[in-house]
Amino acid sequence: MRKILTTALVVFSLASCSTVKTGTSKTMDIVGAGVIHKPVIADLTVSQRKVSKTVTFTKMETLEAAKNNVVRELLKEHNADVLVEPTFESTTTAGKTELTVYGWTATYKNFRQMEESDIKFLEVRPSFIQKAEASQSVLSTFKK
Repeated sequence: MRKILTTALVVFSLASCSTVKTGTSKTMDIVGAGVIHKPVIADLTVSQRKVSKTVTFTKMETLEAAKNNVVRELLKEHNADVLVEPTFESTTTAGKTELTVYGWTATYKNFRQMEESDIKFLEVRPSFIQKAEASQSVLSTFKK
């Protein structure tokens, strides 16, 4: 009897186990309360070719989390740092959501201290400085 109970307990505990894989992406703006440093400028090399990535989700927490996952996968595929002007299309059918992102991949090059000539650019369009964003989402859940 004891063997049966022990075996049932082990089988039940293994059947209910699941593995959750998560990914984190963080961005931090260098302008903000309590942050003081010498500004750094970087050149952005943007690909001339528009790329896309489509992922099908059967279960997703939110549409925003799904968008983050698709962009992350696209950037990883193309070894890029940022996606310029991303646009999204989604289709949901029978509980499955197919999400496609389009955009231009880009990489940062030539990090350097800000020079006087860079100040003129900031005077023309200071709105180019963007706010910090951080997001974390569940990539996939596997049942064992």
